[in-house]
Amino acid sequence: MKALPSSLLFVAMSFLGAEPVLAQTRYTCRDEGGAVYTLSRPCPKGMVTTAVSAGPVEQRSYRQESSTPQRSRVMRDEPDYMDYMSGRCRTLRSSIRAASANGSKYEVIAGMQREYRRDCSDEETEASSRYYKEQRESRRQRRDDERQQQEALQAGQEQDARRAQQCAESRRILAAKKARTDLTPGERNDLRRFEDNITARCAKS
Repeated sequence: MKALPSSLLFVAMSFLGAEPVLAQTRYTCRDEGGAVYTLSRPCPKGMVTTAVSAGPVEQRSYRQESSTPQRSRVMRDEPDYMDYMSGRCRTLRSSIRAASANGSKYEVIAGMQREYRRDCSDEETEASSRYYKEQRESRRQRRDDERQQQEALQAGQEQDARRAQQCAESRRILAAKKARTDLTPGERNDLRRFEDNITARCAKS
């Protein structure tokens, strides 16, 4: 039997939610898209019945349904790479998780799982690969940015240290020249220019 697409999830759950009966009649149904399904109950509204047959039904072993309501299971968060998948596959995956958490019929869940494996397994693999590749590239880019910032900070600190050292040496020379009493007028003019240069260059040192 072809897997039920996600668009028929609620229809399938509505007629499979009744108490299980081993019916002998099989209904062949066709939806608006031309997809054909074989069901154990009359075709739901919106589908065309193309054939009705009677015969033994394949016996399958399913879990015994409890007469008391089942407690919903806790649904975990979807992986982040689901954002890279198509809307159809995301919806189908979410429907499978919701059906499993709500204790839906085995047939409904198994059908959707087959459809997901058929149509979405390769897409999920590609989405996961793309997501984790981008995550690795993002982490590498952050490391590169942090390293560049650290290198720029270190270079700035080294430059400030060199300027402070140069300014300290210039001030020492200026103090020594000012202490001299034998400077010529030309040397005193040079000393003033030297002092002005130090003041401009080392004001923040």
